[in-house]
Amino acid sequence: MEPVVVVPDNDGFCLTLREEGIRTIVLNFRPAIYPPAGNAKEFVLFMPKLIAKLIVNRIAVRRLCKEAGRFGAEMIHTNVSVVDVGMRAARRLGIPHVTHIREYGDRDFDMHVIPSRKIYLKNFTRKDSYSICITKDIAKYHRLDGSDNSKVIYNGVLTGADVVFDKGKDSYFLFAGRLEETKGVTALLEAYGKLCGRRKDAFPLLIAGDAGKKSYLDYLNDVVTSLNITDKVRFLGGRDDVLSLMSKASALIVPSRSEAFGRITAEAMFAGCLVIGKDTAGTKEQFDNGLELTGEEIGLRYEEEEELIRHLCDVMDNGVEAYFPMIGRAQKTVLSLYSAERQVENVFDFYKNILRK
Repeated sequence: MEPVVVVPDNDGFCLTLREEGIRTIVLNFRPAIYPPAGNAKEFVLFMPKLIAKLIVNRIAVRRLCKEAGRFGAEMIHTNVSVVDVGMRAARRLGIPHVTHIREYGDRDFDMHVIPSRKIYLKNFTRKDSYSICITKDIAKYHRLDGSDNSKVIYNGVLTGADVVFDKGKDSYFLFAGRLEETKGVTALLEAYGKLCGRRKDAFPLLIAGDAGKKSYLDYLNDVVTSLNITDKVRFLGGRDDVLSLMSKASALIVPSRSEAFGRITAEAMFAGCLVIGKDTAGTKEQFDNGLELTGEEIGLRYEEEEELIRHLCDVMDNGVEAYFPMIGRAQKTVLSLYSAERQVENVFDFYKNILRK
């Protein structure tokens, strides 16, 4: 197959693709989601932004049809579910379309699709419409579990060559990811504050990641100050050595309320890091997959704050070495299910089955 990649901006990603010899098309398009209307300014601008978005995407569909028709495209694969220009162009051209559904949308990112969720879901029931869901729960949420035109293919997180297991762990807990409320950062800080109130020997908590808004980072710093744990919590900002931080951590904590897949969870397992995760959504599914594959737990689950605190105490008291067999099972799981090699194989097989039809 010869891929042609359509991107919204002529940026560094475009350059990388071109250096690899992959043809690119820069096309101005926008996600098919309603603009925000959370304050007076956004409310006033809501309708103008919505109209502008509809016009931009209509032009994008027309241009995409022209470009795809020119080089004889046999299929369009849209790499995120809230973009619909690829689906609309594929229908005009009479070719199959694949939607890669990577998010709940409303539940995790508060995104509301245009014109409605009902029509959005109905699009996936067409005979010429196919989908890849990154978890079983994502498929269920989009009413695609059991659909002949839909397949669950887990993300390819890293390659088999990226697996590491450093037994020389350091005494710190780690959070890694975007700093936003849906990631459960505040809940983590509150639980950690209670831990520090009970245990003066609590391991430091390192927080690696950027905040989308400075105001939220300021808020988190205020939370840390109010809990009197400023000497225990370190905000590291965005880092390019997260895998290294994971490989040395006593545990990675994943407190997200509704993680679609939980890439950071899988990355930690590739890096040989013990994962303590909230037993919901994608994190739960990864734990469940490991339990089914190996017959034993591959991480420490929790539902309530006290369970999280107990796990943290157990790691400090028992030593992370006591969890090395669990880490080994976790690495077996990610190699089997979430390697880049496995994802490529599964997606390519799905393509071939679609084209045979």
